[in-house]
Formats: sequence, structure tokens, C-alpha cells
Amino acid sequence: MILSRPLGWFWLLAIVLLAWNVIGLVALLFDPVLGLGDVSKLASEQQALYAARPAIAFYGFVLATVAGTAGAIALLLRRNFALWLFIASAIGLVLQNAWLFADPSRLDASVLGFQALVAGSIVLEIWLTLTARKRRWSR
Repeated sequence: MILSRPLGWFWLLAIVLLAWNVIGLVALLFDPVLGLGDVSKLASEQQALYAARPAIAFYGFVLATVAGTAGAIALLLRRNFALWLFIASAIGLVLQNAWLFADPSRLDASVLGFQALVAGSIVLEIWLTLTARKRRWSR
């Protein structure tokens, strides 16, 4: 049962997190249609990563972005099940990136930095959901 209304910072942060997840969803939608001409415009290291990416990494990307976006919507609706969607998003991120760590030569600062940013956003989403539960802002 919701006992109090969230503070303004909750709404601002939840909206920013939704926007971040929608950007990921747009990237997901354009990923399969990335033509050979577009891949050839990438740096050679990124071309090699794109070519070597296993199918499980793509499915992890799907899970991470769809669950993250659904979780952000659930968070804005102040639903406790947002936590489970964000956990699914974290699992998707692991599936998306586990293959990179099998061969450390694939890792570079830009890949690690961006994936750390994504992981940090998921941690923030989970924290915000738990805070909403604790403060009884969600049901």
C-alpha cells in the first residue's frame, strides 16, 4: 500500500532512467538493420567486435534493454515488480558482455567504460526501486 507520495527527485531520476532505457531500446531496434556499409564506417576494433559477437550476446542485449525499459515504466507507475525487471536487465547485461571477458584482447577502455556506465545505471535503478519500497512510495 502506498503511504506517501514520492519526492521530486524520485520523479526526475525515474524519468531520466526511462529516457536512458529508451535510448538503449532504439539502439536495439537499429542493431539488426546495421548494414555492411555502416559497419565499415566503424573503427577496425569495433568492426572486429561486431563480427565476433555470438548470438547469446545479442539475446542478452534484447533482455537487458527490454527488461530495463519495462522496469523504468513500472518504476514510474510505482510498482514493486520493477525490481525483478531490473534484475532481469542485469542478467541480460552479463549475457551480453560475458564473451568479451573470455578474450581480454577484445577489451578496450571505451567498451569497458560504456558497459560500466550501463551497469551503474542498473545499480541506480535497483537502488531507486528499493528506496521506493522502503519509503512506501510503491506497491
